[in-house]
Amino acid sequence: MYKRIVVKVGTKVLSKKDGSIDTKIVRHVVEQISALKKKGIQVILVTSGAVGTGRALLSAKDSGYVPQKQMFAAVGQVKLMSMYAELFVKRGYLCAQVLATKEDFRDREHYVNMKNCFEKLLHESVVPIVNENDVVAIAELVFTDNDELVGLVAAQLHVDAVIILTGVDGVLADGRTVALVNSKNAAGVRKYITAEKSTGGRGGMHTKFNVALKLAKRGITTYIVNGKKRNVLVDVVAGKRLGTKFFPRSKAIQRKR
Repeated sequence: MYKRIVVKVGTKVLSKKDGSIDTKIVRHVVEQISALKKKGIQVILVTSGAVGTGRALLSAKDSGYVPQKQMFAAVGQVKLMSMYAELFVKRGYLCAQVLATKEDFRDREHYVNMKNCFEKLLHESVVPIVNENDVVAIAELVFTDNDELVGLVAAQLHVDAVIILTGVDGVLADGRTVALVNSKNAAGVRKYITAEKSTGGRGGMHTKFNVALKLAKRGITTYIVNGKKRNVLVDVVAGKRLGTKFFPRSKAIQRKR
């Protein structure tokens, strides 16, 4: 169905109640991505979890102090990537770390260099694992959250679909999951979206909703689904109706950025 997709896994999906990384979830995400790759689908993974992983490893509370968060990210990124690397190798794949800031998308030279790197990794069947470079990011260069990063990467690589794994079953309206969002009902669904953010993360459904609508205008299908559910990635790609699907407009003409 799709040739190239971006998968985003959020902090709430990856974390246990105590804030530590849930190794079973990480393993299952890798299993599903490996299964999709065996079908010939190129997958870019955008992952959260570095800050939470570092915080748990250091057994420290978050004071909100920027250098402390940078320390959490620096320590946690090593542990998180080592887990991904070990799990992918067991399934016959290599992965690569790609750390980004907003500046990489604002400067044309950085943008093109990053795109070329992504394309080479995908050509060699390496799984790019993307995260914000929290260690060096300053206030004006911080993404709203990794959902914003997902939108930029998806547009950069002209993917067919984006699958956002979150802690709920999709966009909810009156307690029910909205199965489909398109240009006709988007305004009506938006009124049910709150600014509430997940514990341990900077994002929320409000950001995911806006990113999904922007991607729809570019001709990219987006799904918001429950990442805790078994085989949800494989099932979504297979066409099963899960979570909320943002129906895209006709494929947008690529313009010079």
